[in-house]
Amino acid sequence: MIFPSTTSKPRFFPPAKGHSGTISSAWELDIKCVIYIIANVLCRYRIVAVYHLQSLYPPQAVHLAWTLLQHIKQHAEPTEKELQCLRQGRYNKNGAAYPCPFLGAVLFQRVQDFYGPYEGTYPENNASGFTVIDVTDPFSPAYCFWGLYGGSGFRPGYPIDPEGYALRYFDLPPEEEFDYLDAFKYLRKEVQDAILNIQSEPFISSRHTLDEAWKNWSPTLEEINAEPPSQDEKQFIKALETVIKSGSTENAQEMADALSSTPGVVDGLRRTLRQNRLPKCCDPVIVKGFLISQHRSDNNELDLSWMQLSPAQVLKVVRAVLQDGSFKISSLNISGNADVAVGTLSEIFKLRETSELQRVFAFGCPKLEDVRRADLPDRIGAGKGTEVFNSYFPADVSEFRPWKTKPRSGKPRPRV
Repeated sequence: MIFPSTTSKPRFFPPAKGHSGTISSAWELDIKCVIYIIANVLCRYRIVAVYHLQSLYPPQAVHLAWTLLQHIKQHAEPTEKELQCLRQGRYNKNGAAYPCPFLGAVLFQRVQDFYGPYEGTYPENNASGFTVIDVTDPFSPAYCFWGLYGGSGFRPGYPIDPEGYALRYFDLPPEEEFDYLDAFKYLRKEVQDAILNIQSEPFISSRHTLDEAWKNWSPTLEEINAEPPSQDEKQFIKALETVIKSGSTENAQEMADALSSTPGVVDGLRRTLRQNRLPKCCDPVIVKGFLISQHRSDNNELDLSWMQLSPAQVLKVVRAVLQDGSFKISSLNISGNADVAVGTLSEIFKLRETSELQRVFAFGCPKLEDVRRADLPDRIGAGKGTEVFNSYFPADVSEFRPWKTKPRSGKPRPRV
């Protein structure tokens, strides 16, 4: 599908001439709406989540888009972490619903809270148009609306601004007789407020953005162009290979004691662990390497994402870093680990120092994907103030019932 280009934010495009000026029947319009979430991943825009709705009118769609933008900002950090996983080219390759299951679940839950019963999930043809939200920068997401087909007051092939999209629900008079302010009053106050508020958000106006997103989903390993190792990295990797061949923990400890705080040590260790799991004899080097990495990064997150570490090695590194008095770790990222399970996290949270952990990111961990996100903190013994994010996406979509509804038990439904 080809989208036309536009160089600036469009204003209101008048509907086809000859319309009556009355509200069209929903049955005549066959109103539907598709919400596409896109992001620039590995230099290409891609669709990372999608929701298909039956009977969501354009004024409602504008109001929903505004609430989605605010909701994404509230989940900006975990969204950013999940997009980082997608850039690895190995994330979510098990046939899950979307390239980004967490973001998909956030989208589904918010739509259900806003709209009501589950309506469908597939990007089928829709007669009215669709909403696009760009989460490349989830702290400042962008948006636009599109009308795919002619008829029902839409001109096909143009990005539509919020007031234009909302007012296309109405059969308005010809352009020369059209009074925007007069039509605006037909909209409900919450829609009017959403239109005024959403205009301060970034607007998607690039043809390239939408063309590219429409053609691409999850990236592959072939799309990743890794930089060649530096000379320092090569020296570290060569020394590590010598230790591995010897199989001696004493040799590994000698190497660890001799390591200096250089980029070559950090990058060489991470490059090696992204590709291979190191034997137990190398544990002293692994622990010392991540201590050096934490000193050099000077931030409050311990990043073990996409490192091929055994559960025992993960526990050793976490213990060493948390017990080092130099750091104040509030975030742990173990995404992309195939062996980390509920038991691993339980052992981590038995450590006294984990009382300071506020967030754990565990995207792309197969042994955690089937655990409901809301249940994880209790399952692993985390404190009430700790959030745990995984790639859980419910197999039963009834879990996306509106948050305000209650099952027969009378108790509030748990969030996914």
